Amino acid sequence: MNKTLIFVLLGLVSFVACANYSVLVAGSKGYENYRHQADVCHAYQSLLKKGFQPENIIVFLYNDVANNKQNPFKGKLFNQPNGQDVYAGCKIDYQGNDVTPKNYMSVLTGDKQAVAKIGTGRVLESTSSDNVFLYFADHGAPGFVAFPTQKFYANDLISTFQKMHSKNMYNKLVYYLEACESGSMFVNLPTNLNIYALSAANPTESSYAAYCGSQAKVDGKNIGSCLGDLFSVNFIEEIDATSDLSALTLQQQFEYVAQKTTMSQVMQWGDLSYVSEPVADFLSAKSSASQSLKSALLGLFNFSSRPSMRRINQTEEEEDNDIHSHESFVDARKAKISTFLHQYIHTPSAENFEMLNVELHNDQKFQTFFDTIKMKKGDIVSNDVYATTDFACYKNLIEAFENKCGEVPESQYSGFRHLYDICGRAYFAAVDANELLNNVC
Repeated sequence: MNKTLIFVLLGLVSFVACANYSVLVAGSKGYENYRHQADVCHAYQSLLKKGFQPENIIVFLYNDVANNKQNPFKGKLFNQPNGQDVYAGCKIDYQGNDVTPKNYMSVLTGDKQAVAKIGTGRVLESTSSDNVFLYFADHGAPGFVAFPTQKFYANDLISTFQKMHSKNMYNKLVYYLEACESGSMFVNLPTNLNIYALSAANPTESSYAAYCGSQAKVDGKNIGSCLGDLFSVNFIEEIDATSDLSALTLQQQFEYVAQKTTMSQVMQWGDLSYVSEPVADFLSAKSSASQSLKSALLGLFNFSSRPSMRRINQTEEEEDNDIHSHESFVDARKAKISTFLHQYIHTPSAENFEMLNVELHNDQKFQTFFDTIKMKKGDIVSNDVYATTDFACYKNLIEAFENKCGEVPESQYSGFRHLYDICGRAYFAAVDANELLNNVC
């Protein structure tokens, strides 16, 4: 018998059951972002149905949607047309102004003292024997994802991972990220941290909202906002539909979700050495000895050594007429405008017209600002696209820009690419923020 196999089997004789832990985050607020909170509560319910212990799940949710005056079903959230209420029983640990990057990093690194008087004060208490599943849904831009009032940058995420690794807080970690330009959060993810990540989009494109417009209906009533996000509902609905997650590998799930997520490029990042392991090892109840034996054997005989970023070729025709009907999709960046437009069409009040008009004006205004920066950018970096950036420069430039011009609406988050690229050039030449932003706004 293969010596390696013998050692694997001997090691499992003394196997001690490990636990699975999860942290789920909806980083947005506002009824126009209904889908993010529905995504997260649906993910929470799905984990419970697969045997996850509720005490092992931590949830960040602004919690301003379920009981919003615009919600036709008060106290309920739906993640798919005519689906089940996913809000009931969705236990929230950090809500409102407690949903911040600082608290998120404290929870992930097990810093109880930092959140002792915040929310439930719960933090990850996983060990080197445990697996961790992280899921985040919100808006994104090159190099950051958004929280309700702050930005969470890629370099801070990587630093958090490194701290978790140094503190032996997990055996293996899986991270699914739903956001525009979400791939940009992982371009610098080391492959030696036992972390495997999926991004809903590549580093330069939008992700997409789903179940929008006429499909955002429950019991004949239109919710007035998109119910979900395309990448998210694809992976969560597959989990729901799979009776035995030990028969589904991470790689198989990636291939399925990449094929179904037709509007953006789903990508893999980090350590791909364990993509042949069952999804059950991360998204279901405690690992069992038999489950771990199966994982070990799969890993032994089906080891993946392919590159750290992959995408399935999307050549098959979609036959579904439901979520995969293009009228169900909305560019996630434009979902807020779409929501306000829907509200005005169905209720053409002066108030709804004003909200739509303000949002459209703001969108156009910042488009003009970024067009001006783009012209100036050409003198600095010849409009090159940079894979990474100098984050100290980038953070300072964003702060200077928003202090001068105002908070950038999510519909124009793609414009941050110009600042990202300029600071990518900052490795070779200093950037004068005042000079760059002169006469921009």
